[in-house]
Amino acid sequence: MSKVWLITGTSKGFGRHMAEQLLQAGERVVATARSLEDIQDFKRLAPDRVHLAAMDVTKKEQIHAAVQEAVDVFGRIDVVVNNAGYGLFGMLEEYADEQIRKQFDVNVFGVLDVIRATLPVFKRQGSGHYVTLSSFFGVWSMPPYSLYAASKFAVEGFSEAFAAEFAGFGIKTTIVEPSVFATDFLGASLDQTERKPEYLLLYEAYEKGLSGLSIGDPAKAARAILSVVNEDHPPLRFAVGSQAVYTIRDAYNKRLEELSAWETRSAEA
Repeated sequence: MSKVWLITGTSKGFGRHMAEQLLQAGERVVATARSLEDIQDFKRLAPDRVHLAAMDVTKKEQIHAAVQEAVDVFGRIDVVVNNAGYGLFGMLEEYADEQIRKQFDVNVFGVLDVIRATLPVFKRQGSGHYVTLSSFFGVWSMPPYSLYAASKFAVEGFSEAFAAEFAGFGIKTTIVEPSVFATDFLGASLDQTERKPEYLLLYEAYEKGLSGLSIGDPAKAARAILSVVNEDHPPLRFAVGSQAVYTIRDAYNKRLEELSAWETRSAEA
């Protein structure tokens, strides 16, 4: 029997690629987006195996309605993919209050609300799998991604705890940590601040570094993510792309080096 996947943010990027590949593989998908007009094409792929649901993850009533629709249509939910996200780009004093709040409303509270709405379904079934999109920015940070990284650090923290909290109910948890891919995140989905002149050198250094990055194929990334989710014993964390692997490894190594360098002083406390 095919699985039922509920995916947030399927209008573009990883969410769209995952939904398309799952439908092509014969799976059943509850595809959600803020605007249903953006995902009508999924109906042509598999009209009997896809259900479209309107969902803005900052609106609890839409989340609960979509979850109920999923259960009403397919009878269960096997995998929840927390993919919807918002990227904020800038320096701290350039951010507007509403931008800061939106960063956490979407990336943190939106994910929590989806998990809270679907957890009773998973518990009744005695099975389920949460797949939550973090980022390699969930392990390290740099300007001008301070608050985006902060939101992903939060996701990493509660997801790691939930993995232990939910395991006794037969529920799995996987945190996905992609590097930079050719998704809309680097385009229209990225909210940028008005730059202050005193930070121009920092921006120039960032843009120089970005120009040297290898931009990955999101379709390949989606295939890799889905293959890991379908493992009998999936990992808690899965880095997506070789750039994510070496960046995360480097961040861990630097932490270990600093920990060792100050270990004697730490032990004095």
